[in-house]
Amino acid sequence: MWIWVLVAVVVAAWVSIRAGWVAVAIKKGVAWRLGGYRHRAVAANASEPREVLGEPPRIAVVGAGLGGIGAASALSERGFSVVLYERNHYLGGKIGAWKVPVAGGEQTVDHGFHAFFRQYYNLNRFLDRLGLREGFAEIEDYLIIDGDGREHRFGEVETAPALNIVDLGRRGFYRWRDVVRKATRSRLTAFVQFDMERTYEELDGITFERFCNEAALPAELRVSFRTFARAFFSDEADLSTADVLRAFHFYYLSHDHGLMYDYPVGDYEEMILGPIRAHLEQHRVDIRLGTPVEEIARGKRRRFSIAGEEYDWVVIAADVPGVQSIIGASAWMREAAPDFVDNVGALRASHGYAIWRMWVDRDVRPGLPTFINVDRKRVLDSVTLYHRITDEARAWAESHGGAVLELHSYALPADIGDESEVRRVFLEELEAYFPEVADVRIIDEVLQVRRDFPAFFPGQRAHRPAPRGPIEGLLLAGDWVRLPYPMTHMEAAYTSGLICANEIFGRHGLQLEPIDTVAPRGLLAAGH
Repeated sequence: MWIWVLVAVVVAAWVSIRAGWVAVAIKKGVAWRLGGYRHRAVAANASEPREVLGEPPRIAVVGAGLGGIGAASALSERGFSVVLYERNHYLGGKIGAWKVPVAGGEQTVDHGFHAFFRQYYNLNRFLDRLGLREGFAEIEDYLIIDGDGREHRFGEVETAPALNIVDLGRRGFYRWRDVVRKATRSRLTAFVQFDMERTYEELDGITFERFCNEAALPAELRVSFRTFARAFFSDEADLSTADVLRAFHFYYLSHDHGLMYDYPVGDYEEMILGPIRAHLEQHRVDIRLGTPVEEIARGKRRRFSIAGEEYDWVVIAADVPGVQSIIGASAWMREAAPDFVDNVGALRASHGYAIWRMWVDRDVRPGLPTFINVDRKRVLDSVTLYHRITDEARAWAESHGGAVLELHSYALPADIGDESEVRRVFLEELEAYFPEVADVRIIDEVLQVRRDFPAFFPGQRAHRPAPRGPIEGLLLAGDWVRLPYPMTHMEAAYTSGLICANEIFGRHGLQLEPIDTVAPRGLLAAGH
């Protein structure tokens, strides 16, 4: 039955390109089928109190990334006593920023460019409350340059689900005759049949490379799929198909925002993290930067103890290596919850990624957006033109007649050795895609090679704990925990912090924080 529904949608959508009223009708029908593009998953009960009364419980939040920020902010706003531990000397985790010396001066660097998509409903609501998105700009286009130098632009593609798929075909991203074959068609329908439980049950054990091979995807379409998949900091060969389908659903097939996104026009410390820190301090969060947590002990008067201080609740919002280190050093947890400890130990971080910020003597050609995806040959995945983003980078570029470029490799191959090899291959591929910067002179640079992004290898979901685990009072937050909602990346991280806060609110009879999500299931999924 579903195939005839799909055929009807495709035919109607194709016709709609020439008949505006049909497009409107399809958009309304798709929104109705999905139950709307924005779902209230957790609602606040206005009859319940918001703030805790009496002596506030003490809460330790370990890790000041978006998960920790989400938990610490929500809890402190309700009157809880919150201590926020962070091993780095800056807030933000993977959106953190810090100063480095550059060519006799000082510049701000970070973990790489981040796109703030419009369906980051919970994170964006928080940023809007602080007035931070007023300083954001819309990306000029969503661009992928393939290995032959062809440009694939998504900026003008229809944004409504179903229409966006058809419009990609009209614009040459694939040919209809290549996707109507039975093997291809049967595999591709999994994208519009997304369901959290069923999709993971059927496809979490299959690599995305195998999925694409079985689908016999045309080369043009596979470029987009391959580029998109590497946003999980993995190659197709070690990436769960279910996780990729969840991401496609979240980013493209569950709302009408399309792939366009916003980004802060300025560095993250100035535009985001400084104001967030002020907000936390206003609500009396005790922020302890440069203070790693080695272990969590049992408390004498309260449940937990960290470095001699006792807490009623602990939210671990560290990355995968960090949470493994803390739980591994807390020997009593194995006795209390051995399966939980084993599953945390079975989690994996990605193979490694690299961010190379370069202050150089020339710019790339005009007409390109600020952020550019490329179809990686071996290393290079994206290029960011930072002299268009921050005042200090712009001022440096203008005074030196050059540019500030950031090269990003989301998944370093195993055969790339030391940092000098990373640099060499980065430059080769930069010049292959942008011949105008051949023999570019690098005036200064900062190269980071990191291994702290969660791996989404096949089968990893079985080991991912939910925010609430089996140890009473111990909660987990981050982009790696198992959430009941189809969201990823920054939105997943921040929302996991809200889920932890809501667990505490619920135990104290307080009003829950609202949580919104995209449509929970795909257009043709069972259960609508």
